[in-house]
Amino acid sequence: MAEKTNKTNDNFLSITDLWHLCINRWRWFVASLFICTLFAVRYLLTTPYLYSRSASIMVYEDAIGNNATDKNSRDFNDIGLFKQKNNVSDIVRHITSLDILMEVANRLGEPLDIPQAQAVAEGIQSRLSVEGGDGKSNIIDLRYKDFSTAQAAQVLSLIMEVYNDKWIQNKQEAIRSTSKFIDVKLRMLESELDMVDDSISSYKSRYGITELENVSNIYLQQQSQTDAEMLKLMNQKAMAEYIRSLLADETSQKQLLLVNSGINNTLIESQITLYNDLLLQMQSHMEYTSGQNPLIINLEKELNSLRKNILANVINHIRTIDIQLQSLDDYHDLTTSKITSNPKQAKHLVAIEREQKVKESLYLYLLQKKEENEISLTYQSAPTQVIDFPHGSGKPISPKRIRVLFSAILFGILIPFSIIFFPLILDETVRGRLDIECRDDIPFLGEVPFVKQRITLLNRIRRLRLKPEGVPIVVYGGGQDPANEAFRILRTRLDDINSTHAERNVFMVTASKVNIGKTFIAMNLALTLAIARKRVLFIDCDLRKGTASHLWHALGNGLTDYLNGLVTSTDSLFFHPEKFPTLDILPCGKAPANPTEVLESSLFGEFINQVRPLYDYIIIDTPAANDLADAEIIAKHTDFKLHIIRAGMFKRSHLDDLAEKEDKKANTYIILNGVSLRSLYNDSNC
Repeated sequence: MAEKTNKTNDNFLSITDLWHLCINRWRWFVASLFICTLFAVRYLLTTPYLYSRSASIMVYEDAIGNNATDKNSRDFNDIGLFKQKNNVSDIVRHITSLDILMEVANRLGEPLDIPQAQAVAEGIQSRLSVEGGDGKSNIIDLRYKDFSTAQAAQVLSLIMEVYNDKWIQNKQEAIRSTSKFIDVKLRMLESELDMVDDSISSYKSRYGITELENVSNIYLQQQSQTDAEMLKLMNQKAMAEYIRSLLADETSQKQLLLVNSGINNTLIESQITLYNDLLLQMQSHMEYTSGQNPLIINLEKELNSLRKNILANVINHIRTIDIQLQSLDDYHDLTTSKITSNPKQAKHLVAIEREQKVKESLYLYLLQKKEENEISLTYQSAPTQVIDFPHGSGKPISPKRIRVLFSAILFGILIPFSIIFFPLILDETVRGRLDIECRDDIPFLGEVPFVKQRITLLNRIRRLRLKPEGVPIVVYGGGQDPANEAFRILRTRLDDINSTHAERNVFMVTASKVNIGKTFIAMNLALTLAIARKRVLFIDCDLRKGTASHLWHALGNGLTDYLNGLVTSTDSLFFHPEKFPTLDILPCGKAPANPTEVLESSLFGEFINQVRPLYDYIIIDTPAANDLADAEIIAKHTDFKLHIIRAGMFKRSHLDDLAEKEDKKANTYIILNGVSLRSLYNDSNC
């Protein structure tokens, strides 16, 4: 049984079945395709086309600011031994920042206030995509989408222009800060040099010294070289001491550090450059956001970490200079001690002149740096070079007409298909004969379609006025509609059963519950047999409701009167329709107080045996089998049971229970009622 049931489920929604179902509802697909295509055309006509423009720029090495600057580190990075940070990603982030895009928004048209500029910048940001190259590439690709190709190209050009202007502006600000520091130091050195010159002049005047005696040219030459080395180291130490004081001062954390300070340490110089770039970037972001922004917090952490690293490197550099100075000073003392012929005044004078030379050298050095900064201030090259100017295809990237139309056609097919397919998948009821025919344990007699009745004068005449409006009589002589054909098929199959068992001609019509169409099937089946000139007796055994008796308009005495002994002969109880001389109807009679006990009377069995030879078919209409015990009592006196199932109301899982309940010896046959005229099934076998 399980194997048969599985087979039914597999064949129920075959491709052929779905094809026939969709063909029967072809108008749904036409209407859905028309509506979806109409929406697609309206969308294409009302939606503006979106275009794309692309550009590429190359970032110069000086503008990237890698942490490692020495040649060996770059070489090791090239061969993959050490991973070196590439700041191209930072430049990409800066290009897409609101700081740049707000300036672009202002340059696109009239100047905007901050909220308006930010709104325009956010719109540009949503349509802008910027991608950096791989780890070794300095190429940045920009792509912008807009409803106007000219507008898209203009935005890309302005983005590159604004970024270059911002970069140059930040560099110039750092140079101006350095120039201010140099001016202050120059004024201090000028005052100190004046004091040293006055000290030398006073000392020579006091002791009458005009010039130093050249006692030992060799030692003096060595002393001069030592002084030059010491002078160079002291210059570097002075600059390093000043940078250390700035780094140690908590109040100067927002101040830019010196660039091109000449401390002769490439690592410290590169770190100072990176520190200034990060500080300028943070100050630029602070103009349009708060200090609680995660970007600002990350920049502050990175600045604090970098500031500590610079301070540690400066301290180590000062220690190194001190060690070198101590070594040179020892060597200088040794040389000085060998010049025994020089007077003490000359020694003192040499110390004063040494201080003078140091300050003069530092003064000249700062003066040179000032000139270099002024030259840098007047000319500053852009950090990027345009590789590909804004360009792109003239075809819109959105909406894509072919894709939209294809999607409309796809949805036009899927919508009605889903409406047809998914309710069938979720429906657990019996929907057609294939659910029953594919089971060997349930004999299937036939199906009756569901037909909406149109009450017309012609139909009333054809049905011999057997029912008022709404009475379910659908068969009549010569009827060619599906319902008449279905009942003719049932009649033919009953004839086959009757021809095999001529002496067994009592059929009871029952169902599991009410409102299944049991009485409808019984009445129309009896009429169909009577139209074929068969001798038919219809017995209404629904003693509680008497539905068939009301529909036949046979409301007088009936079966209950005979079984209760009120009537001794049944001949006077039969109702004879005028147009059907071979049809006799035995109404239920008056509703008894104890229907079950009445049916258990021996008179019922005797009556069935008495009328059995007089008719070709005896059709008994019984109550629902699951609700009352009447059907079980009546079944003892019948030969065949016609069990009615209503399509869409009887679950397929209950077929197993029905097969187990109804033994094959009981000769039970299934009739499926209420089948849709647009049947899901084709004529394929199980």
